Amino acid sequence: MFYDDSKSLINSYNKALQRTRNSFNREQSNLTIGITDTPLEQAILPEMIKSFHREYPNCKIFLEEFDHNRLKHHLIDHDSDVIFTTHDDITDLAEVKYYHLFSGHFVAIIPVDHHLSDREELELDDLAGEKILLMDNNWCPPEQLKLQETIRKKVDDLDISYVNDVEIVSLMVKAGLGITVMPSFVAIEKADEIKAVKLNYPAPLDYGLVCRKDEADPLVLAFCQVMQEQAEGM
Repeated sequence: MFYDDSKSLINSYNKALQRTRNSFNREQSNLTIGITDTPLEQAILPEMIKSFHREYPNCKIFLEEFDHNRLKHHLIDHDSDVIFTTHDDITDLAEVKYYHLFSGHFVAIIPVDHHLSDREELELDDLAGEKILLMDNNWCPPEQLKLQETIRKKVDDLDISYVNDVEIVSLMVKAGLGITVMPSFVAIEKADEIKAVKLNYPAPLDYGLVCRKDEADPLVLAFCQVMQEQAEGM
């Protein structure tokens, strides 16, 4: 327990040391970015961060992965400078600023050899009798949690399993262990393994960057602006 609880403290301690050392070097600066390590982030962040680094080569970048709830706490507690998350996940925080990157809708992620994979759109009732993989509460933004609760209460004869990692749930779908639901901007289709089928479930879905409203570091603001420019070009 002590080891698990102290890992983030040790990371913060090491970053504090690095910041102190860099304070003597006016050409060196730090940026800590929080992510949940979704397939989308795995696909787009390497090139987006490279683009930023070309403009700001003296910036030392740290990436840290946590669930949605811990990411928000890290941002508010100044452990992260900026986080990638969904807009609905930060509407309860008055002290943050949101930078929009993508909009989307909910999809069902289905193995390509599944009988529902050839559909253009699914109703929630089409999931009846299926093996369903749902994310646990810590890994669920509010809108996804509402969808999951709707499925759990209103769809008949479900075999539900709960998963606490986005990459793991994608792996389980590829292995034929069930169907999952997620925002379209999180899902990355692989034509030979999984397919994303639109769900007829209207919900406001946006994904972007979040920093603190009182953020005075021009590097953080520059990072958010560069990410927006990169997203617009995709």
